[in-house]
Amino acid sequence: MEVNEEKRVKFMENAGKRVNKVMHDIQILEPMARSSVYDFTKGDVEEMFLAMQESLNTAKAEFEKKFEEKTKAERRLFSFGTNVVPVAENNNNTSNSTQVPNNNVNVQNIETVEETVVANANVGDITDIEL
Repeated sequence: MEVNEEKRVKFMENAGKRVNKVMHDIQILEPMARSSVYDFTKGDVEEMFLAMQESLNTAKAEFEKKFEEKTKAERRLFSFGTNVVPVAENNNNTSNSTQVPNNNVNVQNIETVEETVVANANVGDITDIEL
């Protein structure tokens, strides 16, 4: 993935400021844990940190979507007799060719199946055989 340097510099500047602000806000929570002014339960602390963790997870997932686009561009094909194989798709729409695996599956033709059914049929038990 090619990175636009101008956009990267802008990202680094703004993300740096925002991350520092978030870290500062988290750091000012710490004195509350040591103060006799506040009283809280373990459940209160768990709820507070769970909410912060969920927000972090959501924000991180948004950033990771940019990198997941690569894996979405690669689709997998299933074919009997072979393993599932990834087939790369070209995102610039210059070519839509995909490779389909060559299957060497042994399949009985209809004549062979009919012969087997007739050969295995007990003529005394079956009067009509429909194929």
